[in-house]
Amino acid sequence: MIQLYTEQRGNPDKPRLVMLHGWGMNSSIWQRVLPALEDHFSITLIDLPGLGQSPALDNLTFDAAVDALLAVAPEQAHWLGWSLGGQLAVAAAAKAPERVSALVMVASNPCFVARDDWASAMDTETYQGFKSALADNPAKTLTRFIMLQTQGAEAGRETLKLLKQLVKEDQPSALAPALTLLETDVRNALAELSMPVLLQFGENDLLVPASAAEGCAALNPVAKTAVYGGAGHLPFISHAESWCDEVIAFLSEARA
Repeated sequence: MIQLYTEQRGNPDKPRLVMLHGWGMNSSIWQRVLPALEDHFSITLIDLPGLGQSPALDNLTFDAAVDALLAVAPEQAHWLGWSLGGQLAVAAAAKAPERVSALVMVASNPCFVARDDWASAMDTETYQGFKSALADNPAKTLTRFIMLQTQGAEAGRETLKLLKQLVKEDQPSALAPALTLLETDVRNALAELSMPVLLQFGENDLLVPASAAEGCAALNPVAKTAVYGGAGHLPFISHAESWCDEVIAFLSEARA
């Protein structure tokens, strides 16, 4: 099996935390919050298949991506995933619950593309438009995608500047195959989780509507939900201090 790129940060004597980024990005997206988290956790950053410094899988399916993540993750850890990373973390927790102590989903939707019974998501037409545009002009499509992540959000201009710099420095090898992973529906997986779960949303997120918080809470009634006022798709950048405080407090309580 092709091994994904990982990076170790933080205090090796502290509880383990796996952090997963979203589509089109890489683990450097966490640079704003790592200094605050490193004193509290032994952190494993993982670049998703075909993104960042991770090689592409020969046959990139959602299940194959989950298996690849589990293959390089610590035997037991808290998992935190943003956007697509959140979907993958949910699936990993459902597949290997003994390995996931607690789960944090950040601006993530268990069903990213809208369905008849799940309206709080990106509409199908918009998503299909992204897929088509990505085939024609990957660079332009990725730029549009990151603009949607910050549009209408607090600290939007500053966040957009950071994202553009990350994209400029990156050379993902499997943008299009990785995008199709967002078509996966992990609602059943979220519903069956029994470990502590925290679901974080941005009030002004144009990719994952804040209204998804209610649907997720209905799927897993014991999960905690938080909506960051004024935040877009990246509350860990626009609201870094309060976001870190919440994650640290939640995971400290989860292991108590």
